[in-house]
Parts: sequence; structure tokens; C-alpha cells
Amino acid sequence: MRLVTVKDIKDFDAAFGETGFKVGPRTGPNRRTKDEKEWYVVRRFLKEAIRAEIFEVPLSISKGQPPEPDFLIEQKAGITVLEITEATDESDQREMTEIELSDKAAVLLGEFGGRFRGGASEPGYAWSSDIIAAIQRKKGKQIFLEGSSTAHLVIYPNSNGSSLLFDFEDECRAFDMFRAAVDGHNGLADVAKRCFVHILGKETVFIDILGTQRNFRRD
Repeated sequence: MRLVTVKDIKDFDAAFGETGFKVGPRTGPNRRTKDEKEWYVVRRFLKEAIRAEIFEVPLSISKGQPPEPDFLIEQKAGITVLEITEATDESDQREMTEIELSDKAAVLLGEFGGRFRGGASEPGYAWSSDIIAAIQRKKGKQIFLEGSSTAHLVIYPNSNGSSLLFDFEDECRAFDMFRAAVDGHNGLADVAKRCFVHILGKETVFIDILGTQRNFRRD
């Protein structure tokens, strides 16, 4: 079982080493695995979460065993569970694979069946919708079970919508759309129960999106 121990934030990258440093391509003999993707995301989120004082060092993180959530984090305060999930769209995912297989030097979004073939003036709406769908997919899952250990769900957007958010300001504007949409989903926090839900964006990490709603520019 892989175990990473972070004793101090200054030694964070050295503690992880090659674990979660990169993922392979989507296709081919060295294509990425689910395990690689999860370590890739948790490495980046955990670094920001320590900065945001959600977790404190020293801590150890290891892979959970089904039906446990994806990761177990051990701190002085006890054991925390953490799950990774993707906010995306099936047509966008198929297109990303087709783009990788294509020999075209440049490809427009939607050319291989993904969203936004005709362009998008406000991709933040799709980004927000993908986030809400990702939360709803976890309804009734172990990570949301009331009475479980302190739990965190980390959502990483990976879609045509997220690719059209180019900077910190774009992501913050998209999150404003999410907050407006959540006002119309009064039961969304009930779905998550006592689990903390976060978003790891390209430029931004959004903390406790169904509660205190803090955000930080990624290091």
C-alpha cells in the first residue's frame, strides 16, 4: 500500500516524489490509470488545503480500500476520508480522446462531438452545471453517509466548459454562477450531509462550496 507522509509544508513535493507528479496520455500502452489520476488530483488539492489550514502537518495519506473512499488522511486530530470525482460531460470526454488520436495540428471545440461546437459566450454555466451533477452523482455513496468520519469530496472540472475558463477571474465568475444555481437547489447541502465539498480548478481552489465558500488562487 502506497503511503505518503508530509512532515512539513516546505517538504511537501519531496514527500510525494514521483507520486501524483504527472499522468500518462488518455490512449496507448502507457495510458493513464484511475489510480494515477486520483493521486495527481489529491497531491494538488492537499497542498492547497494545508495552506488553507483545512489539514495540518504532519500527516500521512494512503489509498482507501473499497468500499472506503479513495484516500485516508491521518493527522493528530484523527482519520479523515477524502474522495476524488470529476465534473465533466461524456461527449466532452469522448472528444478529448478523439483529439488525442487525431493527427490534426489544431482542433476546434465541438469538432469531434463535444460541447460548444458553435462557441460559448458563458462557459461558466456549463462548468456550474457539471459541478452540481458531480455532487448529485454521489448521493447515497459512502462519502456522503451521515455519521461517517470527517469527510471531504474534491471535485476537479475536466470538460470543454472548464477548458474555456482561462484564468482566476474566469473561474471566480463561473463560481458566482454556481452559487446562483445552488440557490435553486435548496436540497444540495442535504445530499452532501456533513461532507465538505471542494473544487480544484486550474487557477483556483474553492473550499467548502456548500458552506463557508472560500476561494484561493492556487500556488
